[in-house]
Amino acid sequence: MFNFETKITGLFGDPVYHSLSPQIQNTAFQAKRLNYIYLPFAISMEDLPSAVQAIPPLGLAGVNITAPHKEAALRYMDELSPEAEILGAVNTVICRDGGLKGYNTDVDGFLHLLSNMNPFLVKGEKVCILGAGGAARAVSMALAKAGATELVIVNRTINRGKKLLEMLCERWFYRDEALSLAPLKKEAFPQALSDCALVINSLSIDPVEMGLMFNCNELNNLKAAIDLRYSPLEPSFLRWASQKGCHVANGLDMLLGQGAKAFELFTGQEAPLEVMKNALSTKLFSRA
Repeated sequence: MFNFETKITGLFGDPVYHSLSPQIQNTAFQAKRLNYIYLPFAISMEDLPSAVQAIPPLGLAGVNITAPHKEAALRYMDELSPEAEILGAVNTVICRDGGLKGYNTDVDGFLHLLSNMNPFLVKGEKVCILGAGGAARAVSMALAKAGATELVIVNRTINRGKKLLEMLCERWFYRDEALSLAPLKKEAFPQALSDCALVINSLSIDPVEMGLMFNCNELNNLKAAIDLRYSPLEPSFLRWASQKGCHVANGLDMLLGQGAKAFELFTGQEAPLEVMKNALSTKLFSRA
């Protein structure tokens, strides 16, 4: 039952019809018996400034921010978390005392994913990331926190890859000699992946379907593979890695970790992880 005391949270994005967040968050609110509701708001780029500025007067407790607004929302915040400031993007906004604080929960989300990959541990390992966009930036930070010692960035645009490496060095996440960059080309990829224990796909396309893995036969040190996408649940890339005996994971655990962190920011309470995981599974099953 909703009333005048119900605290409203939600999602700003364009589009938002496909989002799994309303199902996850509303189920969690109900499980914890909290008088909260989570609603999707389709917000165009033109309407983003007025929508964000309306959060305090409308009494919204907070919102998640999704594509294409994560970077644009940054300029309307009164305060930023360290992760949001470093990554240059906001995906969660909390309203406190009339002010807006922007957070980025991607690092927490990826750390949650890694925690569920036991017995594989990233500490002390060399890692390869495909892509150099916003997701790759967050994953790079998370890997540093988890203890990865070397990082290879593979990206189509070399300049964008260089910017990511520069950020990681400037912020002291990695030593300069622990970072390297390779072009996203079939002939260069096997060498980039050599000696890596973990490969992560942050691209919107499948590296197997691109033909990148064609010559990647002798990868004796490869132990795990992650695809940050969660649709399809088992892409060609993860099937390829499974056939090599690797531990594999898609982006669902990262999504769950992001959602759990947002719940805690909205409510100040510990997230009911199992409840949220079951809600996520139920929603995905109903879509199949």
